[in-house]
Amino acid sequence: MLFNLIYNLLVIVLGLSFGSFLNVLIHRLPKEQSIAFPSSYCPRCNKPIKWFYNIPILSFILLKGASNCCKNKISLRYPLVEFTSLSLWIWSFNNLDINAQIIFLIMSSCLLVILFTDYNEYYIPIELNIVMFFTCLINFYVNDFLGFKYHAISLIALSSYFFILMMVTTYFLKKESMGYGDIILIGVIGFWCGLVDSLIIIFFASVFSIFHWCFLRVLLKQKDIILPFGYSISLVTIVLYILKATLQIDTNLF
Repeated sequence: MLFNLIYNLLVIVLGLSFGSFLNVLIHRLPKEQSIAFPSSYCPRCNKPIKWFYNIPILSFILLKGASNCCKNKISLRYPLVEFTSLSLWIWSFNNLDINAQIIFLIMSSCLLVILFTDYNEYYIPIELNIVMFFTCLINFYVNDFLGFKYHAISLIALSSYFFILMMVTTYFLKKESMGYGDIILIGVIGFWCGLVDSLIIIFFASVFSIFHWCFLRVLLKQKDIILPFGYSISLVTIVLYILKATLQIDTNLF
């Protein structure tokens, strides 16, 4: 009983702490700032944040959503990312073996950062695509060497197809229809999930983007709507992986 309590508390602390780090990445990577220095600071007045005002979720609640230094409102993104990270850690430790946990937490954390940077800044950090690529590469080398060929083909096929599609549509539309970051991300997703799952992800990400566009256009009356594709790809990938693992659905060819 005591061991289970300590174990669960450790998972909660790690999940929240990692979520706090993800918020740092979301804020600093688009600005090309160091993720290590300086220490946490207020994005409004740039004053350093004391450690007891930087406790994930709890500080947001105690401060009533306003910074202690300049009293400006704290974005809801901060507790949302921390809570999402916590949920991903709790789910993975209750549904996956140790190897799958490590891979999932690295991949889902990177995708969570991309979700917010792409939606807010139209920016997909290449560093995170590199981290995800090498995470998958090491995983295949250590745990699933036989499946490497299928997943490598998925990466090449998807990235090549969307690169050609981007070039053709850009030529005819006279403007960029898709960013290189989206193409790299789709390729990496193909490398992780395989061809079948990736096609499912792309389909539902497209449907989600269409509904999102309709919501903004019809209900909120917004005009000149530009929706990035990377954020919907990231969201659907995480959701699909969780559903597949929870319901024990196998869609892989190999």
